[in-house]
Amino acid sequence: MTTLRGTWYISPTPFTDQNHVDEDSLTRLVDAATEWGVDGITILGVMGEAADLTAAERDSVLTTVARAASGRLPFAVGCSAPSAAVVRAHVARAVEAGAAAVMISAPTLLRDTDQIAAFYRAATTGSEVPVIVQDEPAATGVTLPVSALLAALDASGSTVVKLEDPPTPPKISKLLAARPELTVFGGLGGVSAYGELRRGAAGTMTGFAYPEILRDIRLAHESGDLARAAAVNDRYLPYLVYEGQPRVGLGIRKEVLRRRGVLATARSRALNPLPDETTLRELDEVLARVGLVPSAAALQVPA
Repeated sequence: MTTLRGTWYISPTPFTDQNHVDEDSLTRLVDAATEWGVDGITILGVMGEAADLTAAERDSVLTTVARAASGRLPFAVGCSAPSAAVVRAHVARAVEAGAAAVMISAPTLLRDTDQIAAFYRAATTGSEVPVIVQDEPAATGVTLPVSALLAALDASGSTVVKLEDPPTPPKISKLLAARPELTVFGGLGGVSAYGELRRGAAGTMTGFAYPEILRDIRLAHESGDLARAAAVNDRYLPYLVYEGQPRVGLGIRKEVLRRRGVLATARSRALNPLPDETTLRELDEVLARVGLVPSAAALQVPA
């Protein structure tokens, strides 16, 4: 069974200039993520714009990643949906494709968090792979207290949480105080990665365009070199924050991946805009400030 910890990369869904899913770019992204040293890749999450994909496009993403990652990189699949029946169908398809895990958030705009256990039980019963319970109030509109998260974990037989309810470090402390054996991933673009690790996070699961940086912070922390972990965090924090902006962040992230030679375009769907000229100029400035020159090669984080 795949070990669910470490630095997992959340993949965006690439699009062509004609607004079709770009399978070639997606394959390059899996190749690049493998070279960058991530421990796994997650697809069809919020960053993957899963809600804006047709059923056929969703399957295209799944089959492309399954083929590209086979034998090289474990992958997890976002299976969230408002209906437990739809979640179950997504889970079955993910397992069929070879997923190592599935990720499920609360149903959108759930009114009563006391119903969370019943939802997860109905959605995950019979799952043949581990379930990652995603705590993502910005996308779902649902804030889950620690008690509700524990109920969701129990109902799905899970011990893994992807926590994105800011501020994340204090909530990690509360979760692990209640249940020390849990595996908790940080997210939110890695902005709080250092603080999350200090509170007991097992790693990050996010789409930050330089996962090598988050990996370096984690490895330094795990080795006990807190000074290096903090120094790397502090060096790149201006860019972490810039890329992590709400709404425009996905376009910035895709633009950097385009510059890294992985994506053909920075296009997104729905209301996510392409970066405008001012944003691109600011991006140039912040990359220069932290010393990043986009390249497909794995970044060697300076000592």
